[in-house]
Amino acid sequence: MELVADDFKNKLYLTPNEVAQWMMVSPVTVRGWAQKGMLQAEVTPGGHRRFRHEEVERFAHHWNPQGNKGPLKVLVVDDDLAVLGFLRELLEGGAHPMLVETASDGFDAGHKVHTFGPDVVLVDLMMPGLKGTEVCRRIKQTPGAAQVHVVAMSGYMSPENQAELLAAGADACLAKPIVPARLYQAMGLED
Repeated sequence: MELVADDFKNKLYLTPNEVAQWMMVSPVTVRGWAQKGMLQAEVTPGGHRRFRHEEVERFAHHWNPQGNKGPLKVLVVDDDLAVLGFLRELLEGGAHPMLVETASDGFDAGHKVHTFGPDVVLVDLMMPGLKGTEVCRRIKQTPGAAQVHVVAMSGYMSPENQAELLAAGADACLAKPIVPARLYQAMGLED
C-alpha cells in the first residue's frame, strides 16, 4: 500500500522514493534536487540519502507555494516578442519548476486562462486591443480564476497606472525592465 501525504508527517526521515511520491515527481528528480543542493539530504553510513521531514516541507513550499500540485503554471502576456522570449527563458531556466505559456494579446490571454489554467499571470499594461487593466479585471471576474496571482508589468509604471492596475485586480505591479529578483518576489517566490 502506498503512503499518502498524511502518512509522511509521522516520519522523521524520508527516502528519495517517498519524497518523490509526496512531491509527485520521479525519484531521479529528487536526487537531482539533492545533488544541486536545492533539497538538503543526510547520507546514511551505507551511502543512501535520507531527507528530514521539515526539510521536505520547507522545500515543497519554496518549490511551489500553491501546494504540491506540480510545477507552477505561468502565463506571460505581452505584445513584445522579445519580452515574451526573455521571460519564458528566465522562468523555465530558474530554480523553481514552471510550465510557461505565452500570449501576445489580451484576447489570447483570456483563452489561455481557460485552457491552460495558470497559477500566475504576468501581464503587460500597454497592449493593442485589450489593455492589461482589462485583462486583470476579466481574470479576476472569471469563475474559478479569482485565485490566479496577477502581476502587472509596464515600462510606464506611474503611480496612476499602478493604482488602476491594483484596482482592476492585479496582485503586484512591476516596472520594466524586469529585475528577476523582484519578479520572483512579486510572484510569491523567494529566490
